[in-house]
Amino acid sequence: MASQLFCCFMAGTFVSSFVKTEWLGFLLGAVVAAPLGFLITKLADFLLRPVLKCSGRSVAYTVLDVGLLLYPALYGSVGAKEAQIALVTVAIFVVAALFAKSIWAVTVEKLHKTGMAVLSAVTGVLTVMSIFFMAGDGFTNSYVSEYQKYGISEQASHLEQQGTGDWEKVKEDFAEYGELGDCTVATLEYSPYKDVELKTEPVDLTRYVMEEEGFHRVYRDLFQDYDLDKTPVAGKIWYPLEKENCPVIFMAHGNHSITEESYLGYDYLGEYFASHGYVFVSVDENALNERSGENDGRAVLLLENLKAVKQFNEEEENPLYGKMDYENIALAGHSRGGEMIADAYLFNECDTYPSNGMFDFDYHFSIKTLLAVAPSVNQYQPADHAVELSDVNYLVLQGANDQDINVFMGNEQYENISFSGEGDYLKSSLYIAGANHGQFNTLWGNYDMEPPFSWWLNVKDLIPEEEQRYLLKVFARAFFDATLKGETDYESLLTNASAYEAYLPDTLYVQQYERSDFSCLADFEEDADLESVSDDSSAFAEHMSMWTEEKVDDSGEGAGERENHALYLKWKKTEKSCYEMNLEENVSLRDASVCFDICNLTEGMKADGSGILDFTVVLMDENGTCARAQVGEYKTLYPAFSVGLSKIQYLFGEMEEKHQFQTVTLPIENFKQDAADFDETRVSSITFLFDEQKSGELWLDNIGILGNK
Repeated sequence: MASQLFCCFMAGTFVSSFVKTEWLGFLLGAVVAAPLGFLITKLADFLLRPVLKCSGRSVAYTVLDVGLLLYPALYGSVGAKEAQIALVTVAIFVVAALFAKSIWAVTVEKLHKTGMAVLSAVTGVLTVMSIFFMAGDGFTNSYVSEYQKYGISEQASHLEQQGTGDWEKVKEDFAEYGELGDCTVATLEYSPYKDVELKTEPVDLTRYVMEEEGFHRVYRDLFQDYDLDKTPVAGKIWYPLEKENCPVIFMAHGNHSITEESYLGYDYLGEYFASHGYVFVSVDENALNERSGENDGRAVLLLENLKAVKQFNEEEENPLYGKMDYENIALAGHSRGGEMIADAYLFNECDTYPSNGMFDFDYHFSIKTLLAVAPSVNQYQPADHAVELSDVNYLVLQGANDQDINVFMGNEQYENISFSGEGDYLKSSLYIAGANHGQFNTLWGNYDMEPPFSWWLNVKDLIPEEEQRYLLKVFARAFFDATLKGETDYESLLTNASAYEAYLPDTLYVQQYERSDFSCLADFEEDADLESVSDDSSAFAEHMSMWTEEKVDDSGEGAGERENHALYLKWKKTEKSCYEMNLEENVSLRDASVCFDICNLTEGMKADGSGILDFTVVLMDENGTCARAQVGEYKTLYPAFSVGLSKIQYLFGEMEEKHQFQTVTLPIENFKQDAADFDETRVSSITFLFDEQKSGELWLDNIGILGNK
């Protein structure tokens, strides 16, 4: 009986996540599971009884129960090892089964023995603990607070703010940066099918997306009354009543249940940006949810939305007439939408569809800026190539506790954004400890999976959802203000968040960035010769236990391996290790900075804070005179983030070590000269001297000069 009830409960839980009314779905699943389970176990009894000489129904129910418990545990225990997952789930099943058996023996079979009572009590307590384990939020991780103890002060971070002006006034004003602005916000919805204010025509996406068949087609028809050849061009628009000719932001959600109107989950962004003088459009791409291989279709649908909304902007009788500046467009996307905006930008530049040149494109909008939130990557590859873009502003945000896209996939797209040197562009990435995938959308929540998979996720150490959304608001606004409006008061937030730490949620932030005036001296992509770097310059290392160039990955488990190569250095028991680049041609650092990306591969923080990396950068001019800067005075190079995405990881004490690059910029004025005649205009070598720690390992990449073009 207990097994039958458990099967019905699990079936109901599975089905509830696929329908709009959860309790109705649960009831439907449970009702269907009861006779189905009976038939399966009856058949098993018929087949197994002659072989096992015992009830086949018991064996069948045991297999069903274990399977129904193990499958969601394997899928939902992100980062945990399969053997550990199996051990925990089997243990939970055995305890629950013994409890059910003992209760049956005591209450029905009247077996009143001391041993049976003890068994009932012990297994009962363990069963209750198991229920709380699966139903609870999980465990708290202390690494954030431990790392923060040894971070440099805000005053030290301030040193990177040279030339900002009245920095204290800037900080005071930032305290209100996340609040609503002065504009009155109005909203409109558009769709070809819904009873809304603005009507559009549907679009045919059958060229880009395969129509589903079988069960998937039946399921989709239950909730969507249109086919791909009549995909709705639909969404919601937030706009300021008092302003005209506003920059316009198009936001695209990612993959989620088709029973959820995901595009409405960015209402907080729409209200916020419209109040500050933007037009914000959240695009409904639900027609493409719960599909695969559809990201090119998502991109075309987004561009068709740009086309439809442009018509609203040009119709004199339309309330949106003249509201939007179509010379200043930003595309933003979350999850698959975050990947797709790069595809859309590419399609916008093309005259034909890259996957089939017989299909023409004619968009060519003035898209200047891309914002990717926890994006996927390479689900669509045009003509089997990665999406490589040039001369566009790009910002990507990722949470270290993302349980859906659990490695920083957006890093790969970040690396595939390049600058020609013509124009003023910025790309930046932000890695946030404690942020997950779903809390960026008000409808998706703090669990990145549906029940019963979510029972195994650890969400106790997430930052609060309002704080996660606040971060998206302020970083996105600083980015859009700088790249669409030319307002750069808070552009430094995108390169030095630590200077704003008093006004940001209490967690850890790691940033990587590059400007279009950056000149690269070494990116370690050129060849296998360790002694050569870009532009025919040479390099050597001393007192290292390992010196090589290798592909990088996002975690200690080797997950998220990318095509990007970096310099790998490791040293032990010495304070004399160094890596030196001898430049073929002298470079000038007047009014410029030394800039590089670095990843501290140390795992864990020791009691004395020695997990944080510190070292000295030494510049030598052509006459042999040196100038030095200690990195730890300007940037905190944290160890890997020790993250537990699932509860089982905490049970076994095996966290996943998340590695992330961060950019260090050292202005020439921060270097202390060995002698007064140091010539900053004729620097001949750059040395990384690891003189602060006797042991360490790191990746080093994109070494160059910022600001002397």
